[in-house]
Amino acid sequence: MTSSLFLLLALVLPALTLAIDLKPYNETAHGMFISTDSNMDGVLSRDELDATFKGYDTNGDGRVSRHEYTSFVDLHSPTLHSLSHALYDIYDVDGDHHLDKHDYDNFYALIDGDGDGTVEEIEFIKYWSVLFVNLEHLHGHNGR
Repeated sequence: MTSSLFLLLALVLPALTLAIDLKPYNETAHGMFISTDSNMDGVLSRDELDATFKGYDTNGDGRVSRHEYTSFVDLHSPTLHSLSHALYDIYDVDGDHHLDKHDYDNFYALIDGDGDGTVEEIEFIKYWSVLFVNLEHLHGHNGR
C-alpha cells in the first residue's frame, strides 16, 4: 500500500466527522473531495491540500506532529483514533515523526493518478476507495 493514500485520509477524513463505517467508499470519498475542494472547481489543487495540512498544524511551525494530528482526529472524530495512528505512520515517509512539505508532495503525486499535475475528483475517489478497502480492518469493517 502506498503512503500517499493514507496521507489524504489522515488529512481530510477527520474533518468530516464520519461514523466508523465508511461504506459505500465511493460516497465517502466524494464527500471528502467536496469538503476539500474549497473553490469548488472539481480539482484538488496543491494549495487546497496544503490548506488541509495547515489545519492540523496547531502550533504553526509548518510541520504536523503525531500529537497534533491525532489530537485533531480525537477531537473531531474519536471513532477514528486507531485509523489516525496507522495513517500517520504511513504518511510520514521518512520516519522523522513530522509531516511536512516532502510528505505532502509525495501524497499529492500519488493521488494524481494520471500524473498531469492536477487531482480531479475521479482520481481522488478511485484512490480513496482502494485505500478504504485496504484499511477495512482498522475502521470496523462489519461485513456490509
